[in-house]
Amino acid sequence: MTALSRYAGPTELVYGPGSISRLGAEVQRLGGSKVLLVSDAGLARVGLAAKAEEALRNAGVPFVTDYDVPVDPTFDEVDRLVGIIKANGADTIVSFGSGSVLAAGRSSAVAATHEGPSKLIAGVDKTSRAPLLSICAPTTAGSGGEVSRQATITDDHGHKSGIQGWPVAARLAILDAELCVSAPRRQVVASGVDALVHALEAYVSNRHSPLTDALALPAFEVMYRDLPLAVQAPSVELFDRMLLASTMSNLACGNAGLGLIHGLNKGITYLFHTGRYDTLSYGDLHCVIMPFVNAFNVAAVPERFATLGRLMGIPAHVPDREAAERTVPLIKDWLAGMGAPRKLPWDSCPPEDVEVIVNDVNGRIMAKDNPRSSTPDDLRRMVLDCVAGW
Repeated sequence: MTALSRYAGPTELVYGPGSISRLGAEVQRLGGSKVLLVSDAGLARVGLAAKAEEALRNAGVPFVTDYDVPVDPTFDEVDRLVGIIKANGADTIVSFGSGSVLAAGRSSAVAATHEGPSKLIAGVDKTSRAPLLSICAPTTAGSGGEVSRQATITDDHGHKSGIQGWPVAARLAILDAELCVSAPRRQVVASGVDALVHALEAYVSNRHSPLTDALALPAFEVMYRDLPLAVQAPSVELFDRMLLASTMSNLACGNAGLGLIHGLNKGITYLFHTGRYDTLSYGDLHCVIMPFVNAFNVAAVPERFATLGRLMGIPAHVPDREAAERTVPLIKDWLAGMGAPRKLPWDSCPPEDVEVIVNDVNGRIMAKDNPRSSTPDDLRRMVLDCVAGW
């Protein structure tokens, strides 16, 4: 733990099965008068977004809807939502969906009170005005975006950017497992792995603290234990635990930081946006990267990986060093048991594109927070390992 630590959790939580029914009452309690309900076409098509509409209607809260948020939203998408907000006089943004929807909706709540395009407030501490009332209702147990002070948005060049800081955090999050239980199997795996990685990277981060450990460890345990069960036989009970665990994971990593799993993910995702490479979802990409980064990191903090190993079932009598090393194949087996992808969907990656990823990683705080310092050669090797697969 560093000499100076910080912890912040600015978002109020309402949680439990059926809690989306509280949406309208919570908007009124917090002073909202007209809502823009933001979601995506898939959730509208299966009727899930209608649950939010019903809760608002029952409380007599006026609302307009936009169900066109794409995966990996851009700043142009945020600006489009701002236009809807201003045209309809909305003072409250309800973001209902997965991490992409939550990021776009939260960003629009900030950008709507600022002049000019949203890309002007990208980065840290570039906001100067209070946001509109922002409420999140996640429909996946994964990103934890409902409590994040980072809204990831893709910039004009295909790089992961976004709006950061206190204003972009939602004022309230409603965690209702009934919204998650019907998610497609592949999405459940990808989202759940994302949550587990948040907990893992927060726990081994150079900026971990007792407070973040207290959130990361039980969250890791829940996701490791319950995600395979939820993939095989989804239930409200399982998702109730996992949804709270994914929120805890994001509270942990939002304060302790992340590492090279996320760092490599962002660089590789940039290459996806060039159009020259086939893509994987954010969570699926974690499945490919995590084993290689774990193998790289384990020697730097064996006692921390050993603690994770105990939560994965390694007996207490096994020495820490051995327990730590066992975590790498255990997590591989865990991923494989859920049918997670093992390699990038590429035949090769030429040296110039490897360098794009390496340079992207080296420019991010994830490399600094990672428990083991990495050289460009280390990163090159991990990229090529991801192409070859585990």
